[in-house]
Amino acid sequence: MFNHRPFYIVAVVFLFVSACAPQAAPTNTAPPPTLTVPPPTPTSASTGTLFQGRLLFARFIEATHTFTGTYIARTDGSAETAVPQPLTEGGARWSMSGTEITALYLLPDGRIATAITAPDGTVLRSFSIPDATLNLACGIWSRDDSRLACEAWDETDPSRTGIYTVRASDGADLQRLTTPPAGQHDLPGDYSPSGQFVFKRHPDDEGPGPLMLVDTNGSEPQLLYDGPMEDPGRFSPDGELIVTSSNGRLMVIGLDGTVVHTISIPDMVAFGPAWSPDGTRIAFSLTKPGVYAADLYTSLPDGTDLQRVTNTPDNEINIDWGVGGE
Repeated sequence: MFNHRPFYIVAVVFLFVSACAPQAAPTNTAPPPTLTVPPPTPTSASTGTLFQGRLLFARFIEATHTFTGTYIARTDGSAETAVPQPLTEGGARWSMSGTEITALYLLPDGRIATAITAPDGTVLRSFSIPDATLNLACGIWSRDDSRLACEAWDETDPSRTGIYTVRASDGADLQRLTTPPAGQHDLPGDYSPSGQFVFKRHPDDEGPGPLMLVDTNGSEPQLLYDGPMEDPGRFSPDGELIVTSSNGRLMVIGLDGTVVHTISIPDMVAFGPAWSPDGTRIAFSLTKPGVYAADLYTSLPDGTDLQRVTNTPDNEINIDWGVGGE
């Protein structure tokens, strides 16, 4: 097994601790009042309303820091199927077309590389790394499915840590997107339709950090929101909003850093949000503080119309909402 676990995979583990600990207030202008959503009741049905698209998610055991698998389900939790992957490490993402899924695998020299699978787990192509010493964990598709953004690191040279991109067809055309300061890491978030990229800049210990925006044409990153953010952010389909989480609450933020919605569910920790393909809903993980057994839910972007998707003793995280499958 490899020594370095990609930060975009393990960052979710920090949420259960950080969500319950006091955090410094963001330096942006004061957000609107927090919308408090009633918590789900113990008798909630295990499935909710069926919406368009398919959910992709992972199950994770906190005690051993291991993933047990990746799964696809309908948006009401039905028709769940396992997606065999070369490595069980979570973090798989749908292509925009809904026909392919990112995965990771080990090179013979022990480095982490990227593969692309079909929804049934069939490996469609495996990428070599066009560099002698980099690890490339690529998980985020551009809006036209032509490129993948990757978390990259070099075990022998920390200065090479950052976000890189490659061609999605063959893993070639390696380009560097960000160079974090010493002692920092950049956690890849998402591409916008206009070519921006959102990410979280956090310390080496995988803690929370601010959200940053960078143009994929190579400009310098700019601060979007200076708060203790736990997720690296996901763009709405129209590119106008970003959904993320902080202190166990969901947040929807505009491109000017304005907080549009802050969603709090009493006595619960919400994290890992993703948009539906049509932008009408969000999906996320929800659990009690200190309890590593998150279930999946969906809601409107303001937190209302809370619908439970799963009701299991497992810990379900790293959700992604793809098109198709009806």
